[in-house]
Amino acid sequence: MQKLSNDIVVILGASVFLLLITLFIVVLLMAYKRRDYKHLKEKRLLEEDFNSQLLRSQIEVQEQTFSQIGKELHDNVGQLLSTSRMLIGLAERSLPKPPDTLLTANATLGKAINELRSLSKSLDKDWLSQFNLLENLKAEVIRVNTGSAISAHLHIHAEPALPSTKQIILFRIIQEAVQNALKHSHCKVVDIYFYKKGADAQITIADDGTGFKNKENKGMGLKNMQYRTRLLGGTIEYTSSEKGTSVVIVIPQTSENDEN
Repeated sequence: MQKLSNDIVVILGASVFLLLITLFIVVLLMAYKRRDYKHLKEKRLLEEDFNSQLLRSQIEVQEQTFSQIGKELHDNVGQLLSTSRMLIGLAERSLPKPPDTLLTANATLGKAINELRSLSKSLDKDWLSQFNLLENLKAEVIRVNTGSAISAHLHIHAEPALPSTKQIILFRIIQEAVQNALKHSHCKVVDIYFYKKGADAQITIADDGTGFKNKENKGMGLKNMQYRTRLLGGTIEYTSSEKGTSVVIVIPQTSENDEN
């Protein structure tokens, strides 16, 4: 009887010991998992911060470069063109009947000077900090309608709430989608739609063309659009058929304060 009691005590002691060991292992695994999760979370936050800093640095570098180019265009190239136009004007006035080619050259040079002034202004850093997506898209639509047989339209059902830095990148995404349509789809009409999708901004670029004929036509342009969309934390999808191509972009909306 005494031996049985001792055996029971040994068994219970061993069971308790094994239970304690099991609990210790479980606690150890939980601590490891918690530490591993914390490490992954910190790593993800570092990656997000890196991407955010990368985006900010890219914008700053672009601003500095654009500002310098704009100054050079205005101060140097612009002055040379203005001087050339003045000399052409003097030549016109010195002739009883200036030839049409000279008049056309003067008018063309005047248009080039205006375009150059507009371009140099658009590259100014202060202008970039106040970039307005919709105003620039309206100008882009006018440019497309003026320069080709394609009809472009802008439909604004909801204005996007994005800081200027993100508006610049979104503008380039939309601009590239439009250029793809002009170059590859053989379309007659391009429509750009702005909607609100929950808390996000949705932009759809649709054309009535023949779609992408091969993968090469959508290669680099689509990769650039995908990369820029990821920088903005959004998604981009496209569908292409013989009835046309549709590109749908969804971007989380933020304010200037959210970015800082």
